[in-house]
Amino acid sequence: MKNKTNTPDLIEKLDTSSDKIAEKVIQNLVAIGKSTVPLLIKAAKNKESPRVRKWSLQALGAIGDKRAAPLLIKALKDERMTVRLHAVKGLSLMKYKKGVKEISLLLKDESGGIRVNALYALIQIGDSSASTQVQKLLSDPKWYVRQTACVACGKFGVVKSKKMLIQLLKTDERKAVRVAAAEVLEILG
Repeated sequence: MKNKTNTPDLIEKLDTSSDKIAEKVIQNLVAIGKSTVPLLIKAAKNKESPRVRKWSLQALGAIGDKRAAPLLIKALKDERMTVRLHAVKGLSLMKYKKGVKEISLLLKDESGGIRVNALYALIQIGDSSASTQVQKLLSDPKWYVRQTACVACGKFGVVKSKKMLIQLLKTDERKAVRVAAAEVLEILG
């Protein structure tokens, strides 16, 4: 386990375009633990360093300290798509149930990547309160969002989605969506 003095150096290493490097640094920050949270919160607020900012948000979620939750919630409304993306990933890692309402708003985001990650977050958190909104994503223009919406409907037991799932099974152009619809229909009976 590394000591606290390595934290500023590690945070500086988050200034990378490599997902693998950032994820390794995040693992090291998680190993150090909650003592890193104040410095990560400061880094996540620094708009001068976008890469450090986004990875800090994800690191805060991975550490799971609830002191970071308000910052993660606020970042869901950021103008930068990558900031929203890493904030929703952070809340998902944290399994922050109190953030479900704000995460659900991202189901209408202009970015398909944000919509699909919001679905993953809701599945990870295990909250079905947005099942009506989830069901609407079965007709999303992005195939990967439709596929994940199928999975979410299965996880949340959205029986009202059966008709749309049958339609996807029969007519969707993407095999991955048809397979997901078939699996969920089997779950829903």
